[in-house]
Amino acid sequence: MSYDAFHQTYPGWLSPGGGLVWHARAFRWRNRWKPFIGQLEQWLSGWQPPSTNLLLLGPSAGWCLPTSFLLGFKNIHAVDFDPLAPLIFQALHGRALRQAKVRLTWQSANIFVDLEKLLQAHPTHVVLFANLLGQHRLYCTDLYQAEAQLVQLSARLKGRHWASFHDLVSRQWPHAWHLPQPLRAGQMCQAQQLLKKWQLGGVWLDHLTSAVLPNKVARQYLVWPINAGRAHVIEAGWVSPEDI
Repeated sequence: MSYDAFHQTYPGWLSPGGGLVWHARAFRWRNRWKPFIGQLEQWLSGWQPPSTNLLLLGPSAGWCLPTSFLLGFKNIHAVDFDPLAPLIFQALHGRALRQAKVRLTWQSANIFVDLEKLLQAHPTHVVLFANLLGQHRLYCTDLYQAEAQLVQLSARLKGRHWASFHDLVSRQWPHAWHLPQPLRAGQMCQAQQLLKKWQLGGVWLDHLTSAVLPNKVARQYLVWPINAGRAHVIEAGWVSPEDI
């Protein structure tokens, strides 16, 4: 099943990367996520793009997004397939955004198909993929096609300031296991090298995102304990036009 076929068959509230199951999980485990969100907030605070307009792609309800980051913008245009996302996003961040007079708008779109239209409609916006890209393999059963589309993103974003934090690899992770501290890298770090530095073994699921960021872009690697039995390694980086 292709990405388009999936979205034509299943409504957004049943999406594997969003919808009812995702929001229930996020609500249940939100306290366990606090250290990860704090690390993400610190990373996001270092991104200083030359615009106060943000094109926010795939944020779902913004469970992992720190409100302090969102308050750094005057206009935010959020795009997500999940119809529940705007309502819960407002519950989590809406009051602070309204008090700061941040203008927030929403749109439902297929980000991989409609990316050029979104960029053309928001020419002054910087772009953030909010924990979206590592989920692409869940929607596109042709993994070669999914990986190729992820590899092509840098070229499609040429001339833009953009950033992404996304799943790199994931595996079963018992609650009692120690979570390693964030790791910085000056350029691309292969997943196996990263796991060796952290002394992590086992069988990991590849989320096909190792080539999303240009090779020489600095990265931050974080471990996100998504629930009591699983953890995801998150790769985060920001890109300037001169990096591509």
